Amino acid sequence: MRRFSLYKRNGIFYVRFLNPETKKYTSAISTGERERRYAETRAAYWEQHGIDDRDHRSVSTHLAFDTLLTHARTADLTREQVAQVIAVFRDRGLVDANPEQDPQGRQPLLAFLTGFWDFDSSPYVKEKIAFGHTIGRRHCYEQSRRLHHWREYFGDTITLAEVTREQLHSFQLSLREKLAAKTANAVLSAGTTALAWAVEQGTLATNPAERLRKFSGTSKKRGILSPQDARGVFQVAWNDNRARVGNLVAMTCGLRAGEVIALRREDIGDDRLHVLHSWSFADGLKAPKNGEVRTVPLLREVRDELLKLADSNHKTQSPFVFAGPDPKRPMHADALTRGLKQAYLDIKAPKQENESEADCKQRREEARRLMKEDGICFHSWRQFYATHMANRVELRSVQLATGHRSPAMAQHYADHAQDEHFSDVAQATIRAFTHVIATEREQAS
Repeated sequence: MRRFSLYKRNGIFYVRFLNPETKKYTSAISTGERERRYAETRAAYWEQHGIDDRDHRSVSTHLAFDTLLTHARTADLTREQVAQVIAVFRDRGLVDANPEQDPQGRQPLLAFLTGFWDFDSSPYVKEKIAFGHTIGRRHCYEQSRRLHHWREYFGDTITLAEVTREQLHSFQLSLREKLAAKTANAVLSAGTTALAWAVEQGTLATNPAERLRKFSGTSKKRGILSPQDARGVFQVAWNDNRARVGNLVAMTCGLRAGEVIALRREDIGDDRLHVLHSWSFADGLKAPKNGEVRTVPLLREVRDELLKLADSNHKTQSPFVFAGPDPKRPMHADALTRGLKQAYLDIKAPKQENESEADCKQRREEARRLMKEDGICFHSWRQFYATHMANRVELRSVQLATGHRSPAMAQHYADHAQDEHFSDVAQATIRAFTHVIATEREQAS
């Protein structure tokens, strides 16, 4: 086997040295070179004279550390043996004499986690914002709500320094007994994210959550309405016209719930809808998911409905098309889901002639159960839109309209293909949804 191996990543060559004791290559080190011949020369030089990083390590030292790390991870050690190893490092002055007495490490775990996810006072949040990273108030709120699982298992008195990997592993298993895989992983991340940050800040010497595996498992897929059901829900009477129009926008434009209720009159173009914001009860008006904005085609019939709603807000002077009781805030997004649910039940379990209230209620409860089992919800319109558009236009155009991609790809497509793809999506929108809303137009006439 070769003494070292080179591979290229993001245009730069990295080198890994062969450890003769473990018979494996070490972790990679960047050579800083873009051409193989120069990378090979640098790697050969390092073998002779040491690695020219800030510590000027020799390759033999690098290999010795790799061997030590390998044995530390794989050897069957007792606590007494681990204590002896720590004592060696302590004698060499590489670790604090009494790490367990670190006043920061003695913080109660739950108090630390609670402060970590407090959006207004968390140093972690302040650091993220200072470096231009996105973190929302709602995300912090949701993470803080998951901490009750941590409190139930660890209590309020255990400190940061006392948490072990074995405890975290047992905690994981206890979560999986009562939660779905995705939910259990989310609960665990509410603490492990904070523990990793504590190590970065020097509050903890080591991260007890390092190398904890996540549970595998796929989330339950959301259901998709059939074309017949999609037509049906817009043929029945809705208690809230705002919810009806909001669902119509989601079906024909592929918007998320927060993007629908955040719409303002100035976002409505002649033949397009400008998706510039989303609304969160915690964060208020913010950028759409992934920080992207986009433009989607707007059917004339849906545009007319939106303008009617906007005109009806002249008394409150709310800037939002889907206005709520407070002029400064739109309607709650839950109203969109409630409206769809009511309309769906009306077509699946309508009141029968001469039917008793008890029998009708029983049939609606069964329809409600099936609706939940099938995963039908407001977000189902996103899949309905994407599915019906994908049958009529290329995938890249669908991604451009729905926002199903990374911000970098969004910018790439917006820079080079906005007009072309908008035209394609506009024609596909007409073909895909005009027949669905035709009944409304017929009823209006």
